Amino acid sequence: MALHAVTRLRTGRAGAAGRPAPRPDHGRPGDPVTASGRLFWKYIIVFVLLVSGGLLVSGLLEIYFSYEENKAGLAAMQREKALAAASRIEQFIRETEGQIGWTVQPAPATGTAAMAQRRADFHRLLRHAPGVAEVSYIDGAGREQLRVSRRGVEVVGSRADLARDPKFMQAREGHLYFGPVYFRRGSEPYMTIALAGPGQDAGVTAAEVSLKLIWDVITRVTMGREGYAYVVDREGALIAHPDASRVLQQARLDGLPQVASALQALKAHSSRHGEALIGTDVDGNHTLAAHAAIAPLQWIVLVEQPLSAAFAPIYASLTRTALLLLFGLAVSVLASFVLARRMVTPIRALQTGAARIGAGDLGHRIHVPTGDELETLADQ
Repeated sequence: MALHAVTRLRTGRAGAAGRPAPRPDHGRPGDPVTASGRLFWKYIIVFVLLVSGGLLVSGLLEIYFSYEENKAGLAAMQREKALAAASRIEQFIRETEGQIGWTVQPAPATGTAAMAQRRADFHRLLRHAPGVAEVSYIDGAGREQLRVSRRGVEVVGSRADLARDPKFMQAREGHLYFGPVYFRRGSEPYMTIALAGPGQDAGVTAAEVSLKLIWDVITRVTMGREGYAYVVDREGALIAHPDASRVLQQARLDGLPQVASALQALKAHSSRHGEALIGTDVDGNHTLAAHAAIAPLQWIVLVEQPLSAAFAPIYASLTRTALLLLFGLAVSVLASFVLARRMVTPIRALQTGAARIGAGDLGHRIHVPTGDELETLADQ
């Protein structure tokens, strides 16, 4: 009997040793922990996409429209500066033109008395028109009869032949003549304005006008900390600039993109002066420019400033908006984690409780104090 007991004991040990030991299950499909983990991350992904996606789209749209509105506002300010400068220069030219017109006599008067009257008119013009440096009278045959200068030079009866001079020919055709800009003594810009008197044989009055006032107008134009204005003629030659040395060098700026575009609009008689242009200055730096035309002269006033300075306030605003957007995204992700955890925790409790009851623990009570349908389900 003892032998049989020993045999059974050895057989039991051998059988126990021969059977493989049960391996721990680290998450089979359907395991409550694994399933609840997957559900948790599903909720996280859904909440992040909904909340963060909406916030991201809203933020990007806000950044885009803010950039466009600020850019448009900046361009409008530069345009107003250009229009104001162009209006002031045109006003100066119109006033000077009107003052010259006072000296035009209705008939081709000749003789000593007529010449004395014209001389008196010319001297009065020099007193009342500071911009006029010299004025002359050319008779109907194209001969200069009188020239009076602010420097005290007075020439009578020179009879210089100016019949082929553009100022005489254009004025005789009934057109107001605005000559090209030139420099006297290499330091100050001048322009000739000429107009003819009424009548077929009337002569032409021509005045040499200093454009120093235009320089003063342009120098006073400011735009931000680094903005400035300048004037070019119909060929792109620089007429006025805060840096007078550039004007004295008689620089041509028609190769700059913003100047070329403005000249093209001028020649096409376009009113596109409202558009702001991204261009470059003479040093190759990118600029934001706006322009306005001076129609009678076919000149263009441009107001520009370096792009970095122009967009600095915009970039600062966009940076603040982007930081707020990132903060909102971080908060939304954190809120998504909290909300997903609060939703998954009672579901996990239901899974665990259902597993225990299914294993035979019929006395187990599932406690889910959520105050909603999940708590009702747990109490059933």
